Amino acid sequence: MDTIDFKKEVEKRRDEILNDLTGLIQINSELTTFDPNRQGAPFGEGIQEAFDFMLNLGKRDGFETENLEGYAGHIQYGSQEPFVGMIGHLDVVPAGNDWTYDPYGAVIEDNKMYGRGTEDDKGPTIAAYYAMKILKELDVPLTKRIKLILGNDEETAWRCMRHYFKIHPEAPVSGFIPDADFPMIYAEKGISRVMVNGSIDDDRVISVEGGFRDNMVPDYCTLVIKTDPELEMLFKQFAKDRKYPAKVIRDNGTMTFSVEGISAHGSTPEEGENAIFRMFEFMAAERIGGSLLSLVECCLLDDTLGMRLGIAIEDDEMGPLTNNLGVLRAEKNQYSISLNVRYPKNASFDDIVRRMSDRMSPKGATVTVDNHQKVLYKDPESPLVKTLMDVYIKHTGDTKAKPLSIGGGTFARVMPNVVAYGPHFHQKPTFIHQKNEFIDIDDFLLATAIYTEALYELAK
Repeated sequence: MDTIDFKKEVEKRRDEILNDLTGLIQINSELTTFDPNRQGAPFGEGIQEAFDFMLNLGKRDGFETENLEGYAGHIQYGSQEPFVGMIGHLDVVPAGNDWTYDPYGAVIEDNKMYGRGTEDDKGPTIAAYYAMKILKELDVPLTKRIKLILGNDEETAWRCMRHYFKIHPEAPVSGFIPDADFPMIYAEKGISRVMVNGSIDDDRVISVEGGFRDNMVPDYCTLVIKTDPELEMLFKQFAKDRKYPAKVIRDNGTMTFSVEGISAHGSTPEEGENAIFRMFEFMAAERIGGSLLSLVECCLLDDTLGMRLGIAIEDDEMGPLTNNLGVLRAEKNQYSISLNVRYPKNASFDDIVRRMSDRMSPKGATVTVDNHQKVLYKDPESPLVKTLMDVYIKHTGDTKAKPLSIGGGTFARVMPNVVAYGPHFHQKPTFIHQKNEFIDIDDFLLATAIYTEALYELAK
């Protein structure tokens, strides 16, 4: 069996794989609302449609499937007690603005498929599914069952996994999460969503709004204020001088100033252009925003490392702490800010929160932790890491590859004995959580071959 040409087996199924990927990408599976009383679709109809699509693939191909009230489920091959586990997720972050291609069109251009979820995480979930399907179709002898768990709430609160493991608390002997980078990930920073709330004392401000999610760099920000022709002129000049895409809309005694930024993943905020920062540069120049401006200027503006908050920390292995100002909402003299803070293993999260509070409370703000996941760290010398690295090196010839540490967070945190593994090839461009997200089709099929052989090695 060691003579199987896994790349050839994937290539044989190329059209079938791309057809199924197209069908999944064309479903808009952004979270609408969470409602535990919505029978079978707690995260909304779009996510449920994507979930049903995957489960129907499993049924079509003769696998055992399970749906746990629309929260999560699995597709399973084999009946042995020990199992190799994978987890993919079917929810996606909001598409955002200004795509060149329809974010739910699955358009293929220049050997790339464009669409929200192509790389995070529908594409990799299809790749993992086909890895399991190929082993089934080849009827290779295995000593372990293989289970692909499907989550529907990864981009927000992970309620899917809490529900799943409450019902199926079993742990795999090994496995991987297809939702990160090759060669593989052995360490992930701690991740938290920190909420900052307070009041505004500037009557000119009707509202400020920017960002979709804390784990995305915001690509837009709007400021609504009472009409003031001089401010309108100053805003237009400000945007022109800095070459920021911006516009002004007048309406019934108010003006809406809007400015665009460039989105990026919340784990790498330095790779984006934060539209909220851009708006507050203008507000600072014209002293608009009162106590809100004072807080942002003191603690957040143009800072992705937490320096203004006194939480800038760096680890030789895991890199620096990052802080993404992902969402800001202000109206009726109240504001709410959502920060995405990611920290390395040498930092104390309690100390980070204390310092943030110490810095922001004198500005009239309250700081609360909305969500927190601790640092994940696996031994880079473990058998699992070595097996997955060997398969990666065999398929790529990349003998210099070393396991990676990332700022992103994967479902490797919810299941023991697994690490994150692909599909993105490190050092290549990536557009996850950004407009024009895509997956290179050759890389996607190579990842499928790597996953197939990795599953075979772990389950044989």
